[in-house]
This record gives sequence, structure tokens and C-alpha cells, in this order.
Amino acid sequence: MIREIIDFTKDIIKDCPDIMQRNLKPNGGLYIFVDIDGEGNWVNENGTYGQDYLYLKADASESPIPISTITAFEEEVKRVGTTMNKVLDKKKQIFSCSPFAVVFKKKSLSNGKIEGIKGEKISKLLSGYFENTKKLCPLETYQQVVDFEKICGIVLNGLENFIRVKSDGEKNVLINQLKDDEYISILFKSVSLETYTYAHDCYFKDKLFNTDKFNKTKKGILYGLSGFLNGLNSKKTFLLHRTASMDEGLCGRISSEDALFLDKFQSLILRRVLPNPLPIAINQRKINQLLLNLFHENETPLSYRELIKSLFEQHEIKELSEFYLLNYSKAKDIVINDIDFVPMFRYYFDNPILIENVMLVGEKINGVFEEEYAIRLENIFDFERIVVKEIFNRREDDLYSWYFMNIKSNQSKSGYLMYQLNMKYRIPFYNYIYKSKQNAINTLMFDEIMFTSILVDIVDKKKEVKNRFSLNYGIKRKLNIWFSLYNLFNNNKKKEVMASNVTDLMSKMRIVARGEAVLETPEEFAFAAGQLVSYLMDKSVASDKTYSMLEPYLQKTKSKHLQDAIAHVFSQYKHAVSIYGKAFKALASNVLTYNEDIDMKPLLKYFLAGCFSNCVIYEKKEEN
Repeated sequence: MIREIIDFTKDIIKDCPDIMQRNLKPNGGLYIFVDIDGEGNWVNENGTYGQDYLYLKADASESPIPISTITAFEEEVKRVGTTMNKVLDKKKQIFSCSPFAVVFKKKSLSNGKIEGIKGEKISKLLSGYFENTKKLCPLETYQQVVDFEKICGIVLNGLENFIRVKSDGEKNVLINQLKDDEYISILFKSVSLETYTYAHDCYFKDKLFNTDKFNKTKKGILYGLSGFLNGLNSKKTFLLHRTASMDEGLCGRISSEDALFLDKFQSLILRRVLPNPLPIAINQRKINQLLLNLFHENETPLSYRELIKSLFEQHEIKELSEFYLLNYSKAKDIVINDIDFVPMFRYYFDNPILIENVMLVGEKINGVFEEEYAIRLENIFDFERIVVKEIFNRREDDLYSWYFMNIKSNQSKSGYLMYQLNMKYRIPFYNYIYKSKQNAINTLMFDEIMFTSILVDIVDKKKEVKNRFSLNYGIKRKLNIWFSLYNLFNNNKKKEVMASNVTDLMSKMRIVARGEAVLETPEEFAFAAGQLVSYLMDKSVASDKTYSMLEPYLQKTKSKHLQDAIAHVFSQYKHAVSIYGKAFKALASNVLTYNEDIDMKPLLKYFLAGCFSNCVIYEKKEEN
């Protein structure tokens, strides 16, 4: 994978030459640009504010000196760490690593003097600093660096006088605008940016390795232990990679050139120049370039979902295959959440999938009840946007980060049960959606997910029953998903038409309620029991009636236990049931006398469907 990242970075830098300048922001602080002539004289000693020096905030978007110019120089003088083998001064006070720059923080200033740790002056560090940086500069610029070192000493000794700015006839001391963590940058403007880059690359070729302890030179090329997302465990025996190919006790040495491109890749990620997740297509340079151009075609970068949608729908790419998918988080450093090879990504379903409105969800408009239309899923992100959002009680705007975000159990609005469901199944859904791993979710998992998700809504004490027990459209929508998408995760050759089962069961219930048939299958018994329980719950006169009243029934593992629970509740509400209710009698007698000992767990979806379908016991009365 490291080789693929290196090749990917090389290609995009060639194909998009300005990419290393994108999203660069200035460090902020005081910038002093020193110009020296061929005789070593300081040309702009009495410089002009906004041309030879200026103060700039870190979030500044405009400047007398173009922001892109400032950030380009800053990028070529940054150091890569704070350990002694990374810095170029003894006291770690100078943050640059270039013979053409001296950068330090304002907090090194005290009482008008520039002081470092333990009273050491920055000016006293210049000699050692430039002794190291002179090794990095091209030979033809050596004398210029000597002159620049001398001028830097002058600048430091007269810094307060240098940074006064005339404004409205009054003198303001610019240093008072600086915050402790802001920088003072002295930059040599008499050499080109290419010369800066040359010196910086020389620094990188050695300092980008985790340590120089394991460096080796082969055929004139320096190799070392990669510092890219790599902790040094050479002293921890049990953390060494014993299964990898070893070279003198180490594995994974890379060349200095490769280390440089890995650093550039890391810089692009930290600046959010690359999408997340990041697809890296293997041997498909045009696809990588197209993805990157699409990502940056608007001022606001496209989300991964929008990126893939544009690729398939607007550019009519037929398939996206053989790529690594890298998912990362960015804080101070990069955290790799997931990385995997995807042989073939499925964007469109083979055939559009319908979430049918089997539970008859709808609303009254102008006094007429209108059912919701079936929901059509054409691609995998329709599935994510509609189905995943509904199942896990998420907001659509947080689905992007949900898969790897840090979720705390006490922060879940839907309670601990939904927290557990999120933590257990979000990665399988990520694999199913983003990597097209169709076996990531099976029917057993889907049953557990849907039942738990509905149970969360049932035990929610805030969901009061204000009308009939069956009128909870949130639960009904989840039941629509359960029955309509069951076969999506059924990898068996035998496919059940689950959505039509509810319609068939409702038809059977009407016949049973009329006394013209009996319950024959376990599914019919579970559905009828749900119908009966729904009716009995409607008879409750509790002032704080909620759907949690269903919970005791859902805990019954055997049909006979469920029958006992229904009989017990009927004895409580028998005064509210009319003796003329023939439909109730027929349905109750069938449920309570059903003679098979059934395991209820596989039938819970039918029981819940019965609870939240329109109760057939009311239908006869309404027809009359």
C-alpha cells in the first residue's frame, strides 16, 4: 500500500502542478523579507510596510504581499519534528530548517530583547543554526547565505526599531500586535523559490526518516526507516514485525525520495486537499486525476458521496474497480480509520429496490387519508441516506463521520440500546456501502438490527400513544424497511417475497375474524397475536400510555408464554370488550387455542407487523 500511495502522489503532483499550494494558510505573525545585493549589502534596510515587512493573522485571506507567495515560502522552510535529530539549533528555538530563513515564536521575546530558553539569545543560536543549514544550500549560493546570516544578526539586534509602522502620523509598535504563539519570520527574498525547494528537499531526505540510526546507502541512494505513520519500536522486541522480510533486524526501509513523497501525501491530507474516504485507483491515473478535479471543481469540496455520484452519473463511468479505499481522521495528526482493497465498487443496484408501504403509512390531507408512495432506491447512497439514517436514528448530515466517530454511551439520544446497535453494526454497514462487501450483512444480522431498532422506539417513554396503538408511523416505516429489504441480505437461492406477506396475512386475518378460517402457520399465529395485543392495548385507560407496554410480550420466547400473557391482559380489560364483538372472539379463540409450541424469536417481525397493521377487529364495526 505504501508503494501505491507514493505512485499516487507522484502522479497527482505531475497532473495537478498547483496541488501542493492548495489550502495553504499562513502561520501568521511578523514577516520580514530581506533583500541583499551582490556586494552583500542590505538593500531594503529602510523597507516599506506591506512590501518588505508586514504583520499577518493566521486566518488572513488578503495581504499586500500575496498570501500564496507567503505560504509558498513557509512551506519550503518548515521542519518536521522537535527531536534533536530534526531541529538545526541547540535550544530548539528556531522553527525553520533552511539556510534562507530564520523563524521563531514571539514568546521568545522578553523586555524588548530576544531571549531563548535559560536566557540564551536567538542571535547566539544563529552561528550553530547556519553551520547546519549551509550544508543544505547549493554551492553557488553559499556566499549569499553567509551574507544573510550577517544581516539576520543585524535584524535581531535592532528588531524593535525595525518593526515600527507609521499610521495616521503616529508610530505604532507592530510587535505589540503579536501573540505569544505567533511567529517572527525573517525570509531571504534574493533567491528563487526553486532554490528554497532544493535546500528543503536536502533537509527532508535525511530528516524524514524516523531516525538516522538505521540509515543505509545503496548505489548512492539513502534508505532508512519510514517516519510516515510509523512508530519506532526497535527497542520493543514484542512490537517488531517478525513476519516481514528483515534486513539487519528491520523491515520496511524506503528511499529518501519515497520518504519525501510520503511527506507530501501527508501534507495534502492534513490540509484537506484530498477527499475522505480517499480512493486510490491502481494503474488508473486518469481516474485519480478525474476524481481530484471533481473534488475541487467548486469552492466547497464535494463530499465522497457527491464525488462518486458525479463520477457515475455526470461522467458516465461504468465501473470503479481495483482501488484502495483509505478512511482517515484529522486532528493534530492523521489517524487511519480503515484501509482496504476494493476489487469492484457497486454504485447502482442491479435493479432498483422498492421499500413498499406495506404498513400503510400516510396522513390525512383535506380530510382524506393518503398513503405514502413506495420509496425507490437506485444506488447505494440512496440506501445509506434513507435506510441507514432510519434504522440507526441518525441525522443525514452526520452519516459521513458516523462510521468512525467517537460515540459515548451517555451521549446517545436514543439510549444505551441504540448506542450498542450503532457500535456493533456501523462497520458492517460501512463495508457494505463503501466497499461493496455484499456478505457484510446477512439476514440473521438484519433481523437483529431491525428488531433492536424498533425495540428502541418501543421502550422510549416519550413516545406516547395518543390514538390507536397501531398509529406509530416511525415504527411502521422501520417495518416497511424490514419486510421490503429482507431479501437484499438473503444470499440463499430461495428468496421470500417478504413485503407481500403482510398483505397476505391481513387478508387471512379478515377471514379468521369472520370465523371462516383458522390459523394454520406460525407466521399467521404471530401476526394474529400482534393484532389481538394491539386491540387490547387500545382498551387500556392508563393516563401515560406508551409503546413500552409491548415490551413484556416481546420478552416471551415461546408461543404458550405469549398466550398466557394475552389471556392475563384480557382478564384486566374484559370489561371494555363488547360481548357482541364477533371479530374479537374469533381472533382471540384462534390465538389462545393455537396448539403448537413455537419459538417466537424468528417470528417477532410478524408479531410487530400485526401490532402496527390496521386491526381487523375494527374493520367489521367500521363497515357496519
